[in-house]
Amino acid sequence: MNYNQYFVNAGLERPTDMQSVYFQDKSSFSILLANTGSGKTLAYLIKLIEILEKAPENEQILILCPTRELAHQVAKNWSSLKTEIKTVLCYGGHSYKNEAQQMEQNPRVIVATPGRMLDHFRRETKGLKGFSHLIIDEYDKTLEMGFLREINEIYSYGNDIKSIQLISATKIDELPEIIKGFTFTTHDFLEAEKPDISYHGIKAEGHDKLFALVSFLATLKPSPTLIFCSHREATERISKHLIEYGKSNVLFHGGMEQPERERALIKFKNGSENLLVCTDLAARGLDIPDISYVVHYQFPHTMQDFTHRNGRTARMQKDGKVYLVHSEDEPLPEYTNSLEIKNEKVPEIIGHFQETGWTTLYLSVGRKDKIRKMDIAGFFMKEMDCEATEIGIIEVFDSYSYIAIKAKKYNKIKALFHKKKIKKLSVKISLCR
Repeated sequence: MNYNQYFVNAGLERPTDMQSVYFQDKSSFSILLANTGSGKTLAYLIKLIEILEKAPENEQILILCPTRELAHQVAKNWSSLKTEIKTVLCYGGHSYKNEAQQMEQNPRVIVATPGRMLDHFRRETKGLKGFSHLIIDEYDKTLEMGFLREINEIYSYGNDIKSIQLISATKIDELPEIIKGFTFTTHDFLEAEKPDISYHGIKAEGHDKLFALVSFLATLKPSPTLIFCSHREATERISKHLIEYGKSNVLFHGGMEQPERERALIKFKNGSENLLVCTDLAARGLDIPDISYVVHYQFPHTMQDFTHRNGRTARMQKDGKVYLVHSEDEPLPEYTNSLEIKNEKVPEIIGHFQETGWTTLYLSVGRKDKIRKMDIAGFFMKEMDCEATEIGIIEVFDSYSYIAIKAKKYNKIKALFHKKKIKKLSVKISLCR
């Protein structure tokens, strides 16, 4: 099997050492332990292709993911490999009818969240044959989120289980009873691929903590930054405070509706916004490769959660910076005692925030209309007189799309959006809120 070709398809040059070792593992039951951002997803997906090449046509593979965002990321990575293997993505909040229709086409790969997958099994959706191969991505997070009961029931729908892969960013202490009878081969790369992270303390001396945060953030260049809080209320408070000082940002927490979370991630990933104020929901399972800074405004309870947050930066062998914001009467958590932390001075005044220079537009057409990224790019270059350098990331969904364009260009062309067509289809274009 030509592994390198799939990396070329995914836009990468070569596999990492971890990926190369995992590809060569021939054991049917394996555990892969590797840090966030190390390329675990591609490792097991490319190994999955080899499994499918050898398996009978009637065997299905089930990939379980604890969150919708991770399921989307896995499906997107699978698409990047450019295989012709049928797959279906299933998660809560998505059209059940649409998923069922895709199931009837007998997909060989199912990517799903536990709750939605169990729903399909209980309803006996046509096309479900009973999977023979099981992959649980972010296995530790799946158990932490309380999905053990669902996993046990889902497993009962399996059909002569021939392989299981457990993927995790932390060590697995104990396996569920249902799979204890299998002998697993463990590949542990947690120590071998430690990210290159520097730690910086932001102490609010003579100021309140929120002032220290905003004052410090104004000194940073507009690069992708995650601001972690432990509570949803804190994320909303910080977000509003930043807006009051003229700094736009996006929120991301579990209390938001799925479309809101989707828009926040799109604007953050395409560079329209460079600050994502979030809870630990963003610590894992998001496809955001180039985070420059991780900021802890509220600290997690455990070193494990602290490590997962920090794993969002310094991904794929790059370095990163972590900032720890605390007040005078708030000591840093004990688990940071072993770290070398450089204290940074907090400016006495809040400076001017630099903006990213990009904005995001919504388009009312998508894949169901046979619209592709190149159609949207061509439309903006021809009809809106945009240069290629003024167009950023384009995301196409089933019935709508998003495009990032330079903010200065948007101000020049926004009056032209009325009654426009793409491939003879009327399209509504508006600023993504």
